[in-house]
Amino acid sequence: MLLPWRGLFEQAMLADAFIFHDNILLPRSHGKGKSFQTRVQIKTEGGWEWLSLPVDRGGSMIIKEARFVNQDWRRAHLSQIRKAYRNAPYFDHIFDDLLLGIYQYQTDFVGEFCVKGMLDVFSYLGLEVTVQYTSDLPIPEESASSRRVLEHCLYTGVDKYISGHGAMNYIDYELLEQHGVKIYYMDYSLKPYPQLHGEFNPYVSIIDLLFNVGPDFRKYLGSEARYWREMVAIEGV
Repeated sequence: MLLPWRGLFEQAMLADAFIFHDNILLPRSHGKGKSFQTRVQIKTEGGWEWLSLPVDRGGSMIIKEARFVNQDWRRAHLSQIRKAYRNAPYFDHIFDDLLLGIYQYQTDFVGEFCVKGMLDVFSYLGLEVTVQYTSDLPIPEESASSRRVLEHCLYTGVDKYISGHGAMNYIDYELLEQHGVKIYYMDYSLKPYPQLHGEFNPYVSIIDLLFNVGPDFRKYLGSEARYWREMVAIEGV
């Protein structure tokens, strides 16, 4: 994902193993309810805006093979970010020490750039997780969604799967638990923090948090995971 929101990093904080799912199709559009792999929101004086990656839709759409249309977007992204956050308390530190390193990374591949950004943020946050890629695992790509999740868990030897809320739409609880894997969903706290540009928006990129609070970021990364039965009862699904 492109510099995702803090909830993703809170999920990683609770995990022992983090697997990049890089051998599936990249969504072809960003309509309502679609994926956020190649775009993320930031806050600006005029409201929230998208940072979006220009993907070559005429080439391969497997995530690890998808390419950029061109490289000019890098300068445009940095200009957009600078304009939005130049007055943030920790702008210089985060922009110079974190973002420039991410955007100076040269690759033609969408997945490589997104992984670079996420790993650099992991490092900045002090997250120590075992990172793997599904393309490196001996798991059939044609497996159904829940079966694929189960195979990943069994291969890495874990007994808990921590997920965002999207899995509620497809997960086969009985299948995983028959094999000793318990499913947990993130219960996002969405704790407010000092933020520029009006009303608080908890769903923007992690860089918003870092620009605004700098080294105090740990105060605002405290979401927990709940067992699926408890979470489903809360959500009323």
